[in-house]
Amino acid sequence: MMMKQTMTNLTIKNSEDSLPDFVHVFQVENFEQKKPKLLQSISDMIITNDIHLNEKGYYYDFNLPRAPRTYLELFVESIKPSVNQIEEIYGLNCNSLGSPWFQQYEQGSDFGWHQHGGHFAIILYVELPEMTESTEFLNYGQFNVREGDIIFFPTFLVHRSPEIISNQRKTIIATNLGFEVDRDLIQLHGEEHFRY
Repeated sequence: MMMKQTMTNLTIKNSEDSLPDFVHVFQVENFEQKKPKLLQSISDMIITNDIHLNEKGYYYDFNLPRAPRTYLELFVESIKPSVNQIEEIYGLNCNSLGSPWFQQYEQGSDFGWHQHGGHFAIILYVELPEMTESTEFLNYGQFNVREGDIIFFPTFLVHRSPEIISNQRKTIIATNLGFEVDRDLIQLHGEEHFRY
């Protein structure tokens, strides 16, 4: 169970983009200090597990479920405040952090249309040189995200990673979160508190 906070919606409402009510973007606090540690952990994962570029041209550890995620502790620390906010917004309790994975894209690589399991998918943009190379949603296009942002979205939304055109690397860490109703939280705030 994650520690509860007073409900204050930290969701970024971009002036250029009107986010659907069920898509949320948060900034990771102190991301500039966390970024090199996350990238070093991913680099260590690649070396330790002898990970090679796949046929699509990116590195990933999704297919190594038993490999220790050296980035896991820092990733969980980075997403925890945002997960708490999602719990507060929807009257939920996060009961599963899923099995996080990284993907590191090189120029020319992409990941086609797909969806996830669980309730909310999240993506932390560790490296994102171009906003145009961020996640693209079939129904909504792209949202105005930047490096150090986390995007939460329902797992059924069809999305993809568009082809990386720039000669700079894109790195993400993602997972699928599971939730259950938090009746105590709903009782604490009252039902009206959760209605838009």
